Amino acid sequence: MLGIIGGSGFYSLGEGRERKLKTPYGDACVFEGKTGKKDFVFIPRHKRGHTLPPHAINYRANIWALRECGVDAVIATYACGIISNYRSGDIILADDFLGLGIKATFYDSFRKGVVHADFLEPYSAVLQDKVMDIAKENGIMLEKGGIVATTIGPRFETRAEIAALKALGANLVSMTNAYEASLIHEIRIPMVGICIGTNYASGQTNSRLSANEVMGIMKVEEDQLERLVKALVSQLRI
Repeated sequence: MLGIIGGSGFYSLGEGRERKLKTPYGDACVFEGKTGKKDFVFIPRHKRGHTLPPHAINYRANIWALRECGVDAVIATYACGIISNYRSGDIILADDFLGLGIKATFYDSFRKGVVHADFLEPYSAVLQDKVMDIAKENGIMLEKGGIVATTIGPRFETRAEIAALKALGANLVSMTNAYEASLIHEIRIPMVGICIGTNYASGQTNSRLSANEVMGIMKVEEDQLERLVKALVSQLRI
């Protein structure tokens, strides 16, 4: 079964049965739905209505809830600022991430042994290839090569911060990606990150940034993104 995490501007995937789960890390709310004959579990990370800012999300509870639901793979969507390579409105597969300084782990103690998870391949290459094939079959253009830096938020980044992230190799910036990618990879569930370039990051143009710009682009891309995710639910073999 596929687990889906929706980000800014992507709060539902049709009707679903709401289910509240208690986890060792707090409560989580998921929506169980069906596309055709395929079941899926959906989590709107910011809650429906976008009432939860990025720094206040209980990432551990959400990811643990997906594990408890028995998902075999996760597709997560991210509204991202563009640092280089892409244009506003592009849909991009994440290939790697920068999460330096981001606290996201299930290992709060080493009492049962030292664990340092390997992150050579944070996103599943096999799953990415399948996603690319399904997108092509459905006439949806996906770009490749996203290197996503994650900042804490909810403020936008400064010009200096973006310049530093660019020097480190990032071409996209998010406020949520590294938290989820770290936790999902730790519990060994294959994942694909689908990024939507919603705005040019600070200093890349002379324009000031606003949340309205991000939500506006997400609104434009909403139908295509929903079509892609529904196609993945119904066609993806995991």
